[in-house]
Amino acid sequence: MSFLTRVLLIIALLSCATAVIAQPSRDQKPKAETNNSQPQDQDVEKLTIDTNLVTVPVIASSRTGTYIADLKKEEFKINEDGTPQEIAFLASVNVPFHVVLMLDTSNSTESTLPQIQRAAITFLEQLAPNDKVKVISFDGELHDWNDFTNDKAILRAAILKTKTADNTRVYDAVQLALNQLRPIQQRRAIVIFTDGVDWHSESSDFDSTMRDLDESGVIVYPIRFDTRAFTEALARKQDAATNGSELPTSSILRRPTSGTPTTFPGDDPSPVPTQKRSSLPLPDPRGIFGRRTQMPPTTSPTDPFPDTQPPPDRRNPNEPNRTPDPGTIRDTKPKDDSISGMLNNLYLMADSYLGELADRSGGQLYRADTVGSLPQAFAAIAAELRTQYLLGYYPTNKAHDGSYRKIQVKTSRQDIAVRARPGYRAKTVE
Repeated sequence: MSFLTRVLLIIALLSCATAVIAQPSRDQKPKAETNNSQPQDQDVEKLTIDTNLVTVPVIASSRTGTYIADLKKEEFKINEDGTPQEIAFLASVNVPFHVVLMLDTSNSTESTLPQIQRAAITFLEQLAPNDKVKVISFDGELHDWNDFTNDKAILRAAILKTKTADNTRVYDAVQLALNQLRPIQQRRAIVIFTDGVDWHSESSDFDSTMRDLDESGVIVYPIRFDTRAFTEALARKQDAATNGSELPTSSILRRPTSGTPTTFPGDDPSPVPTQKRSSLPLPDPRGIFGRRTQMPPTTSPTDPFPDTQPPPDRRNPNEPNRTPDPGTIRDTKPKDDSISGMLNNLYLMADSYLGELADRSGGQLYRADTVGSLPQAFAAIAAELRTQYLLGYYPTNKAHDGSYRKIQVKTSRQDIAVRARPGYRAKTVE
């Protein structure tokens, strides 16, 4: 064997040995697969849709109103109907959001629509780059303008396409938004700008949308604007034109359809806890968290997870500068006639509906009774969305019985208040 042949043989043997050493054995996983340092946020991407999964949006705030964005999974605790639950995942504030931005474009917004559009576009700019948004406007029709996208040009164009028209289908619009968010297993929110008055929804009502909301885990931020004076002026104008012979219930004040309740819903046997609501103006971040929310006492040695539900408001209702209750009509000179009575009922139910959307989802209700305060409301919501967690767990009670179950979220970190939805409704077997 020549010298050259021997050299080539040695090189060939070394190449084979290197290949054998580099190849992992059948029992050895590649290094990338055994890396346990992946962020826990990726758990959200890997979730398999499971009918038992319960998701809970959570907002944490300090005593000074500063949002807390660095809590860990082990610092949270969830109870369902008093029974501790194992937290399956925690999506931190860095996980992208899917947001449905809903704009009421009924005739009462005609003169202010350009300002509403500008405020909505500014809201988009305050979201994170990877957050995806769908724009829905509604009047007598529902307008679904785009698929979920983070392309700001598409979203701006969708907002600028909105136009005013007659009537309002609030319930149908909310149901559409919930349907669009249902298959998404990431952080989800609805931001809805409306007066809350439903004139003629065709397929949904107060109770049906609340039931779907209880099942969904979507957080809702209603921005309520005041159209009472506008609507009453139209109603009285028609009343004067007909010399009181025709009540304004056909063209101006349309009675709800058969599927829509005309009184406050109260047939649900499962009471749902409510939370304090916020209103504009917002003097500091505590306004976003709830102006009348009081911080819980400092943790005790016996309970590292304090009860973070805000205590009842015991302030004197006659004290000055008290924030009006969003569930009341601010009519300083009530008129004792059928038009005022009808409007009182409609607007009380509208306020109740928007308040329930916020309370039952863990969100906040904001009041923008002048369009000038709308940008501040949008900014407050955007700030909260940027600092919101999403907890998920599989309840130990696996019955699909449609019952309402109370949720309590706590944190072991001291001097931190946690806000979350007060419960959810178990799904039923289809």
